[in-house]
Order: sequence, then C-alpha cells, then structure tokens
Amino acid sequence: MTTTLTLTPATDLPCEGFFDADFYRRQIPTDVTDPLTHFRGQGDQLGLDPSPYFSTLHYKRLYPDWADGGKPTALDDFLAQEALGARRSPHPLIDPVAYVRRHPDVAESGMSAAGHFARHGDLEGRSPSDAFDAGFYQRRYLRLAQTLAFAHYRNVGQKAGHMPKPQPRSAAQSAAASGQARATLRRPVLLGVHDAQQAGTPILTLDIARHCVARGHSVAFVLREGGPLVADFQRLGPVFVLSEGWDAPGIFAGFGQDVPAILHSAEMARIATAAAQAGLATTLLIHELRGYLAARDLLPDLIAAQAAGARVVASFPRMAAALMPDLGSLQVLRPGVGLPPAPLADFRACRRASKGKTLFIGAGYADRRKGFDLFLDAAQDLHAALPNAGFVWLGGLDPWAQGLADTARAHGLPLVLPGFVAGSLPWYAASSVYLLTSREDPGPTTVIHAAATGTPFVGYAADIGLWGIADPLGQFVDAGDRAGFVAAALAFTRTQTAADRHQRRATLRPHLGFGAYCDGLLSPVA
Repeated sequence: MTTTLTLTPATDLPCEGFFDADFYRRQIPTDVTDPLTHFRGQGDQLGLDPSPYFSTLHYKRLYPDWADGGKPTALDDFLAQEALGARRSPHPLIDPVAYVRRHPDVAESGMSAAGHFARHGDLEGRSPSDAFDAGFYQRRYLRLAQTLAFAHYRNVGQKAGHMPKPQPRSAAQSAAASGQARATLRRPVLLGVHDAQQAGTPILTLDIARHCVARGHSVAFVLREGGPLVADFQRLGPVFVLSEGWDAPGIFAGFGQDVPAILHSAEMARIATAAAQAGLATTLLIHELRGYLAARDLLPDLIAAQAAGARVVASFPRMAAALMPDLGSLQVLRPGVGLPPAPLADFRACRRASKGKTLFIGAGYADRRKGFDLFLDAAQDLHAALPNAGFVWLGGLDPWAQGLADTARAHGLPLVLPGFVAGSLPWYAASSVYLLTSREDPGPTTVIHAAATGTPFVGYAADIGLWGIADPLGQFVDAGDRAGFVAAALAFTRTQTAADRHQRRATLRPHLGFGAYCDGLLSPVA
C-alpha cells in the first residue's frame, strides 16, 4: 500500500506521489516509525529515493544548484521548482517536456507534467518519456489489467533486468540469435503463442511443450507478447518475445527449415505467415470462435497464412464449420487436457473452507465475453434460494468485472475472488456446480477440470466450442434463460450423489492427456 505524506514544516507543498513510505522503507535495513523524518534527516544525504517517481542522485546530478534555495532535500527543491512552473526531471526516465508532447491534455489540466504522471499518468498507462514505453512494459511483464507499469519497473523490474522499452534487432541479428539457440537443441520443435498470460492458450502451449520434452524433443518458443508465464517458458527452452524488438522472419530463418513450427491462436496468423514463408513446416491452431475472429479482423490474416502454406487447424468442429466459407475444410484436432497438480492438503483446506456451504464456481479472465455479469445474476438468484450458498470465481478480473464484483459484495453476496490459481482442482472438488456463463468461449478447459473432480456444469447454449461435446458432463440451457439456468443449478445441488460424481469422472477419464493431440500436431513432420 502506498502512503502519501506532506512535507512539513519546511514547506507546505504537497508531495502526493513523490513520497511513498513503503517504497522508502525497502531501501533501509531497519524499520522506522517515521519514514519521512528519516528521509529528511538521513535518506536524502545517503542518496535514497523517496518514491518510484523521484531519484535523489539523478536530481542532484542534473541540478547541482538544488541546495542554493535553502531547501533541506532535493525533493523539497523539486517541489518548490514545480510550484514555480519549472519543468524539472525527477527521474532519468521521466521527461516533463516529452510527457507533455505525448499527452497534450496534461498542459490543459494545469498540473505539472511530473506531478501528473506520478499522481495519475502511471495508473492510466501513460509513458513518461521516450525512454520508457508503458504499453510495452505492461504487455511484456505484467498481468492482464495490472497497472502502474513504471512503479513496477522501479519496485521489481529494474533490479530484475526488465527492459523499459523495446530494443529493435535487425533480421540478421535475430537470425544469429535464434541460430545460436538452435545449435543447442536436439530434435527441436518451435512453439508459438500470442502472449504469456495466465490463461488457457498459453497454459495449453506449456502443457504441449512439456509433453514434447517428455518425448525426447527440445523446445523453443516465439511469443508475440510477454506476461507472467514467460519464466515458465524459459525453464523449458529458449524464448523470443517479438515485442522486445526481434524480427520474426529473421528468427525463423535462424532456426532453419528442418524445425517444425506449431503456433497457437489466430492472433499469431501474421507470424505463421512469416514462418511458412521462411520454409518451416507451420501449423496454426485456431482456438477462437468466428465471431471473435471477425470482430478482431483476423480472418484476412488467417487466409494469408493458409495461402503462404501454413496448415490451419481448428480446435472444435463448431469452429471448423463456421470457418468453412473463409478457409475451406479444416482439420480438427481437439486439444489435449491435462490436470493441474495440487497437493492433498489443498483439497482438505478447500473442503474445510466450504464446510456447511453449497459452493458454486466460475473461472477464467472475467470480462463481458466470459459473462461475469451473468455469473453474478445467477449467484444473486441462487443465494436467494440457498442462504448457505457461496460463490467463487477463479481468475483475474478486468476493471468492468471488478466494479461489478465490488458492488455485489457490498450488497452481501458471499463471493470469493482468489485470482488465478494454478492448482485449481481443489476448488472444483469442493464445489457443487460450475456456472458456465460465457457469451462466447472456444472450449473452456475449466469445465473439463471441474468434471475431472466430478463437478457438473450448467451453461448457456451460446457460442461455446464445447457445446455438443461436453453435454454428458453437465447441462446446457437456452441462452438468456436465467430462470432455467438457476433451476438447473439448483437441481444438481439437490439430486447429485457421490455415484454421479464418480460416473462423471469415469466418463471423462479416457479423454484426458496429450498423447493423441501431440501425435496429430507432430504427424506431418514426424
């Protein structure tokens, strides 16, 4: 938590955004009761920084006259100069002139450039200078919907060696780097995905990679963007995040035509085109439904990738049927499903936490497509019918969903939000019903994970890839039939037996695993 203080009594200028007690404490070996007094008495002289947005040594080097006005610290002088209208730089990566040039509305606001960035701009995802690209940093290193890219860089990223902006590489440099990586690999397979967020497709790519490694292959990765799972990819093989500045054709040229490329998601269609044009045996796996592809204007890219020689494969029959007018007849390979590991203690803990409750669960990155509002609507009705009901949503929430969740909890809905949980099976095992409220969802593996613990689903028969495939594991009701949805969920809570849950697990068991899926992916290049 950020603590905002005001410098007194030497100046009455507010330092909101420029003094963060928690940030300051992390620089000193012992705890202090009054961080601001410590900073003014010792920290400034030691060159310590009062917040992510102010570098004491930078300011003193850039403005050696800082003490001429009699201010006790460099921060005091900076704030005084700000009040006089000076555009002084508080940090090497914060350039007030460039900030106003990038964001003309700041000048119209009447706030100083540096003050606006520290108090508002970082939260809003603005870049403070030409030397720090907030959009790049957020996509490369942060979770979905996570903000304060610059503060993250100062708190975590700078020490970890994170890049403040992309570093462009030429085709030759990219080819040299990937060629060097290729030389260390045995029976390599190149896997690609659009990002490394904690979501279905990146996790599926990691599962395939582990299965390939178990089969004696080496793996390397091409990611369009980054995310918190990059480290997981790096533990398995070399990783090239294209948004860092790598040249995609150069990367593929360096790997060579004998390396198969298996790329996930239509978001990778342009990259699949580059791989196919470089002569790699390229497979592009589509995990999205046609409505999403059309809305994102990805269909022309898919057509181009196919024309370049990429093998385009759909995840479910519904996808292939919808895309036939655009791409012709497509091969369908239903994705493999692995179960996330979880210790027995976690199962016991979830059982204890849910004792005496009838638990309903949903999962995924909560946004409108996932129908988080429909989940909350159903939860309100279920809670009215079952006072002992509890509700869990596993996964991150976008700002819209977070606002809805805050309102629902303020009105008494017993909603638990653990965020993304890698070992999710204990939560599903403790639940009575999985509520599948998605308006559009290609093939949520979370439904399968729930069924693997015996938990049934109730879903709206919307544009869902699993509709017609996963029906024996639960029940679909007509889209928009809120009363029918709630009634079906209540029926499961009242009629389900241990034998029913056991039978559901048995029905699913033959379809788990990655063997057949990986066979289909690798068969053209085996």
